[in-house]
Amino acid sequence: MYFVYSNKELELAKQVAGYLKKKKLGIAQDLSKAEVIFAVGDDNTILNAFRDLGKNEIPVLGIASGSSFLAHSDANNFERHIDLIAKGKYNIFRRARIVAKTNNVYYPALNDIGIFSSKSASLMRYNLNVNNELLWKDNADGLIIATPTGSTGYSYSAHGPIILDEPKVLSITPISSIEKKSSLIVPNNSEILVDNIQTDNPIVIMDGDVRVKLKNDFVEIKKSKYDACFVQFSKEYAIEDKLKKRTITLTRGKTKNLPASAKLIYQTLSYEGNLTQKEIINLTYLPERTVRHALEILLKKGLITVQPYLNDARQSVYGV
Repeated sequence: MYFVYSNKELELAKQVAGYLKKKKLGIAQDLSKAEVIFAVGDDNTILNAFRDLGKNEIPVLGIASGSSFLAHSDANNFERHIDLIAKGKYNIFRRARIVAKTNNVYYPALNDIGIFSSKSASLMRYNLNVNNELLWKDNADGLIIATPTGSTGYSYSAHGPIILDEPKVLSITPISSIEKKSSLIVPNNSEILVDNIQTDNPIVIMDGDVRVKLKNDFVEIKKSKYDACFVQFSKEYAIEDKLKKRTITLTRGKTKNLPASAKLIYQTLSYEGNLTQKEIINLTYLPERTVRHALEILLKKGLITVQPYLNDARQSVYGV
């Protein structure tokens, strides 16, 4: 056993460690000797855990105290899940990751890789090549390459397809394409090259968190050799079921003409329920300023509500 946690989830991490000690289950000091990784925190903590694992395909159990898409356990049932793991009564579900090569460095991602201008509201000119074949030239706000796991995030808010289960495909979605380019589905063994990138200070963003300034005018993207392995107990906690629920809860018509960030936040609130601004930032990986602006738009349109947060008068709770 080995676990990582975010600072805000320290109390829950202590409870998990205490239960492991009570059950006389050892916590490995050396990551390479771990059988299971416990990632205690939000989705960002789980994504960080997979980045830290690198080439190690050790199964991860996400344990969240609040809303989480990637976590299969939470504060209410982690003890039961640890017992099941100790008895070997769990499955391992493999999810494809992708990797971006830029500036001669490789950056992995579980959800998506985006290429944008670092200057707000700036267009990006680029060429899209798949398997050494030029598919199109485009002017757009950006480009997102998503795995099936990441297909319901930023990619979906930009009208990309939802990819259920774990087929061997990736989606490529332009954001607000001037040339009216649509999303593209390609086999996940495809070699994707985005080159001739022309914009102000282009950046590459992995999983909405890792941001790298592009020194060259191209980025290479392909499937990682190393999958993300999730501990899975039943369909109740399977990511596939959560994906299907998202397709039901979101009504596209209500958000048709809104910015992509507002669509993503509306989708998140529809699925997760009431959230504070901080929780929205943690779940969507959007910058604070972007979230604040999107919330103002949604409130003005009457699509969401806001009310005081009883546990902290300094915060508000937003809901659909």
